[in-house]
Amino acid sequence: MWLKNKILLSLSFAFLLILGLVGCLRNDFKFSFANANFAENQEDIFIMQGYAALDTQDLQGAKDAFSKAYAIKADKNYLKEILGILVAQQDFENAKKQAYEYLAKYPKDEEVRGALVGILTSTKDFDNALKEAKKLISYHKTAQTYEILASVYFLREDFQNAAQTLSKAYALTRDELLLDRLGAIYLLFLKQPQKTIALYETHLRMYGVSSLIGEKLAIIYTESKNYAQAAQVYVKLYETLGNQSYAKLALEFYFKLKRLDLAKAFLLKNPKIDARDEILLEVYRLQKDYANSIKQAKSLYQNTQDLNYLAYYAMMRYENMQSFSRTKLAEIEKDLKTSASKLEDALYWNYLGYLMIEHDFKDSVRIQEGMKYVQLALDKEPQNVYYLDSLAWGYYKLKDCKKAKEIIDKIPQNEREKETEINEHYKTISRCLRQ
Repeated sequence: MWLKNKILLSLSFAFLLILGLVGCLRNDFKFSFANANFAENQEDIFIMQGYAALDTQDLQGAKDAFSKAYAIKADKNYLKEILGILVAQQDFENAKKQAYEYLAKYPKDEEVRGALVGILTSTKDFDNALKEAKKLISYHKTAQTYEILASVYFLREDFQNAAQTLSKAYALTRDELLLDRLGAIYLLFLKQPQKTIALYETHLRMYGVSSLIGEKLAIIYTESKNYAQAAQVYVKLYETLGNQSYAKLALEFYFKLKRLDLAKAFLLKNPKIDARDEILLEVYRLQKDYANSIKQAKSLYQNTQDLNYLAYYAMMRYENMQSFSRTKLAEIEKDLKTSASKLEDALYWNYLGYLMIEHDFKDSVRIQEGMKYVQLALDKEPQNVYYLDSLAWGYYKLKDCKKAKEIIDKIPQNEREKETEINEHYKTISRCLRQ
């Protein structure tokens, strides 16, 4: 999970302090060789040799070339290139010496003083690094210099000052990467998760939803088991960015919280959610909203010709019935038979069978047909307690109480007592056997 390995944060801060000076002049120098004699223009030749050496990772050759160019013309940019090469070579002692000499002449140079801070922290000279970082701030109050000072505080494990300084950098830019680091300090090192949450929530409200801050905020809510807030963040992320994974996570939390009302509202508002109609059907089913379940299942079947939806359409119609006329039941049975026979689905076989057993119209042939369908379900799932209950109920309806008791006894007591209808059937069958 996010930032559990705190060393990653430490490394990210330390990395900020070593500025990449190597090759920094490439965009600054403009060579003009028109009407020039290469043999006579040694400075330009050494510059070209220096950059060619950098391209081949020949750091020593590059350093020698820039030193020769500096000997011809005391241009401070050559010194900066040499300093960058010393840092790249990890020759920190000479790099430190070079930086101090340079800054004695050019004390306000932001780039070199920032590099010096990095050199000092790399040798764990945090006291002098802090001193130089504060000097840097005195000359340049920018987001980058505040970030460098915050990094030194962080490496000194002065997390409170690190956070306060990083806040100043964030205030100048509203950069979400800075906010991410700031939030991590409050969360992981100062143990102030509410501060992190407040910062992230404010940023999202004032500057818009972003994946980085939104996801981090959702993770914090999730890890603190505040699933309702996590779901709200994922809803905002989905509605702003359209990423289907955010919709999926929001719905998972709504189902986990049993907030089917919120899941339904989210689905109805956002018709482009993947499998939206299928999930909406499940929501209606769980809410026992049979009218909408019937409508949704019928629509899905008409659009897809998937027989699973035909079966759902039949079952929901049955669940919604107020009176059980033979005609209406026959229509439902027909749809269930069509689905079950093509799909060979145990659930549908049992549903069809139990329906016929329960509504037998005093017709033993109808009961036996229903039991045949239940047996097809049991052939696939022999230990299923619901299918065993259906078969036992069929034998009871045929007045074979002994066989009914023999089958219903296969259901473990704890399973039987969890289901009211199964337990009632068990009591009825037991009474029948005693008579």
